[in-house]
Amino acid sequence: MEEAKVRAKEEIRARLKYSKAVLEARKKEQALVKLKKYDDAEIVRRKLDQLEAHERQKMELTMEEQAEKKVGNLKNKQQLAMSALLKRIQRDRNEQLKQRQIDSQCLIQRNKNLLNDLLLKHTCELKKTIECIKQALDGAKINDAKDISTPETKATKT
Repeated sequence: MEEAKVRAKEEIRARLKYSKAVLEARKKEQALVKLKKYDDAEIVRRKLDQLEAHERQKMELTMEEQAEKKVGNLKNKQQLAMSALLKRIQRDRNEQLKQRQIDSQCLIQRNKNLLNDLLLKHTCELKKTIECIKQALDGAKINDAKDISTPETKATKT
């Protein structure tokens, strides 16, 4: 900021010039010196010094005000840019969070679907296994019944 302030002062200083009265007084002083009227030139010189000092002071004040104004404008622009940047960052952050939540919900739903599929397959396999066991048990009962009736039939046949 200080650098900007110094630069602004230099720009303003290059543009500022003394008033017409000061310039005319300088010419008058030079003319009096050429005419060798040194006493009159000295009087004009003193007035010129006072006038120049007053104008220089006024210019410095103006320069300071303008430099402050430029620095203020620069700070304002920087604040606006910073604010816009922070808004953009916050918007992007919110967008990322939203996308992360959507992705998370998709993964949760996918896992639920996989779990339901596995449970369905497990249930089907369980039913098939129970059916197989029942058929095997039913087949064993029929075979046992045949085995039990077989010794009697053997005795009758002999």
